[in-house]
Amino acid sequence: MRQKIRRILLYVSLFLFPITMNFFSPYVSIDGAFAGVLSGSAMMFVLLFLSGIFFGRAWCGWLCPAGGLAEVAQTVNPKPANAKTLRIVRYCIFAVWFGVLTTGFILAGGIKGLDPLRMTEHYISVDEPVKYIIYYFVLGLFFILDLALGRRGACHGVCWMSPFLTAGMAVGRVLHLPQMRIKAKLEACIDCKKCNNKCPMSIDVNAAVKTGSVKSFDCILCGECVDVCPKNVLSYRKPK
Repeated sequence: MRQKIRRILLYVSLFLFPITMNFFSPYVSIDGAFAGVLSGSAMMFVLLFLSGIFFGRAWCGWLCPAGGLAEVAQTVNPKPANAKTLRIVRYCIFAVWFGVLTTGFILAGGIKGLDPLRMTEHYISVDEPVKYIIYYFVLGLFFILDLALGRRGACHGVCWMSPFLTAGMAVGRVLHLPQMRIKAKLEACIDCKKCNNKCPMSIDVNAAVKTGSVKSFDCILCGECVDVCPKNVLSYRKPK
């Protein structure tokens, strides 16, 4: 039941993407930065960072529009992605984008105001024919990468939102704040490794069990490993 609910939420988020696309757009945030304003997308990235402090990358597993595409692509290519190599690519792309964003605010003389609906004046991101080109390009890019690179290949390789979430996770850990995490009972594990086969982020969950919890920054708290475990070794540890 949990996985059905999770997938429904992901598909609804994907269905609403024509409305919400600008709020996840790296271009819109850069456009706002050079004008000295925090756009809706920049505000969203701040919120993602804050959510990461307590809930890690749960956004990726439960609400991200691209997650819906990843679920579909995984039925075609269920092979694990090369997370380590793709992580380098992702952070290189993010470093360039974040550098341009920062430069924009510096040249504009800092943050001078807020503009939540920047480039979304009609409250819908895709409100004219030309924007459908961008919309389908983004969907096509993520879907092709997922098919070519393996489970959640686009998430590992090009996602510009996950660094904000992982940064939030890192801050939460440094400050020893309570965080949601997948915990494990080592004594009950039978090393069947079904958790590894089911993990959409290609994490070695079986090895993480030996440490008592899944500490990987790639964990999206989807709960696939929790639900597939025949011995109930894994469970959610909620922040208190």
